[in-house]
Amino acid sequence: MAVGRINRQDVAKILVDILFTPEATGKTFEAISIANSEGYYPPSPSIGPALSRLELDVVNDGRGPSEEVVRATYAIMQQLLPGEKQDASQLAMGQTFEQLDKGETGRLGKKGEEVVGGYGDVGIAGPKTT
Repeated sequence: MAVGRINRQDVAKILVDILFTPEATGKTFEAISIANSEGYYPPSPSIGPALSRLELDVVNDGRGPSEEVVRATYAIMQQLLPGEKQDASQLAMGQTFEQLDKGETGRLGKKGEEVVGGYGDVGIAGPKTT
C-alpha cells in the first residue's frame, strides 16, 4: 500500500473522473499528489491514459499484480518523496502529515486520545492505546 499525501479536493476530482472513464472499469489503484519545487505538478487532463496501462483486477487469478510488480512500484514511489518519512500508522484521526511532521496535534486530539463528534457539544473519546 502506498503512503502519501493528497488533498480532499484531488480525491473528489479523481472519484468523479473515474465514474466517466471506461479505463477505470475492473481496476484498483491508489493515488497520491507529488510535490515539486514549484508546488505540485499540474493535473493531467484525463486519468484515462494512466488507468489504461493498469492490468485488470482479474489477472493473476484475481490476486492483482505480482509481488515483484508491487515491490518495484513501491520502490519507485519512495524515490518521489526523498527525505520524508511517511508512516500512516503514526497519524491520529483528523491529523495531517504536515501536522505530524511539525509535531502538532490534529483537530481531534492526540493519537489514541481523539475526540470524535457526538451530539451537540458532547464528544466521544476514542479508545485509549498504550
